[in-house]
Amino acid sequence: MSDKSKERFSTIKELNKDVYDILINDKLEFDRLTRLKKRVKQLLRKYKVGGLSAIFNNLFSKKVIDRINSPSDKKKILYITITPSFNLLRQSIYIRKSGDYETILLMESPWLLKLMEKHFDVVHIYDTYYELAHILKEVKPYLIHVQGSMLGSDFLCMLAKLLSSSKIVFEFYDVPSLTINREDSISAWGKKDTELGFFAEQYACENADGIILGYSNEAAEILKKQYNIKAPILEFHTYVCNEFLTNGNNAKYSQKEGKIHLVYGGYVYTANIPKNVNDSFQFVELIKEITRQGIYLDIYTSPHMSAIKFEQLFADYIVLSKENDLFRFMKGFLPHEAVNEFSRYDFGMLHLFDQGSSLNKSNKIRLPGKFFFYLEAGLPILISEEFEYGSKLVREHEIGIVVSQKDMYNLSKIIPTYDYEKLRNNVMAARKKLSMEANIDRLLDFYEDIRKS
Repeated sequence: MSDKSKERFSTIKELNKDVYDILINDKLEFDRLTRLKKRVKQLLRKYKVGGLSAIFNNLFSKKVIDRINSPSDKKKILYITITPSFNLLRQSIYIRKSGDYETILLMESPWLLKLMEKHFDVVHIYDTYYELAHILKEVKPYLIHVQGSMLGSDFLCMLAKLLSSSKIVFEFYDVPSLTINREDSISAWGKKDTELGFFAEQYACENADGIILGYSNEAAEILKKQYNIKAPILEFHTYVCNEFLTNGNNAKYSQKEGKIHLVYGGYVYTANIPKNVNDSFQFVELIKEITRQGIYLDIYTSPHMSAIKFEQLFADYIVLSKENDLFRFMKGFLPHEAVNEFSRYDFGMLHLFDQGSSLNKSNKIRLPGKFFFYLEAGLPILISEEFEYGSKLVREHEIGIVVSQKDMYNLSKIIPTYDYEKLRNNVMAARKKLSMEANIDRLLDFYEDIRKS
């Protein structure tokens, strides 16, 4: 990609010069020295996860460009992201099963390389956004699916839309304006990332050819009032993946001492996030309250990070786990490993308190991926009624226990009043209805409708 490619972003300059400057000067690495430094860093990261083969297989972008542009009797779906979430992996598994499509993944983070290589036809780790931009300018896939993440990779929608002639589907992992206010975002992630992230949200809503939301339909209505959205919107979740189902025969931890064991798996705010955004205080207090009642609680973070960063960013939780015999804090597992381990618990815990400065409207309408992880593990779900969409599904399918904030102090008395085996049987039935297999045709129909538009 030459410096002349800056002209492709002139429309951004007209819309918001500050965002244009951030995109050109801070993100796209037009400076050669900046690109070289990042490439060296990426080489080291790739070597850590896959040795020399990971380096050589991801050394030249021409290889993946030729692969995408090569003639094929299958339609090529190109996924682009920074750190791939597990919903993309699940989608790819069932898109490929249809027999009509190939899936190709471009990602920056190398930590899940081996897992992603099992479930995509092609995986390429790009070293710089400059390289990614060059690839997007050269390739002609059937369709491009961009996965955003709050104030992280949402801006990739701009690259895809401005550099490629293919139709663009944008999938929000989190919607910034529904999740956090600008002031708190600036204190947590800085002014530049906040400005770029919130602008990218609007750009994606008003320019993508299709939008995917892991929220209730209410989120779509909120966004339509905020922006001039003309593209179709699909509510589509992480969903249960049959490939990751546990057989349900693992012995429960509670069988040993007769006490309830809860598990929480997923994102936890790290110690470097400001206190007004960080939910650590509430999480720590919740841990203390649950264990005070004689209930065991284990937390597994996301596996999307190195062991070194895990030790650095979660030192407070690690210390707490050493001091409290009923609490453990651990690095997360990959999906097939997580469900087997989680199946040993009694309940999956899904939001029992308001999280820092997260906006109430996001809490009410979002459905986190851990909801489906718990179903895969055969676990009934324990959730607070304040998280309305998740609570609605738990009640509708009778797959868990919905409690209020004040019930936190009586969990040891409330939980035993439920018929646990009935809840588990309902989980087994619900995960068939809420599976990726049962829903993938909606996504493929969405793709085809967008291609025809």
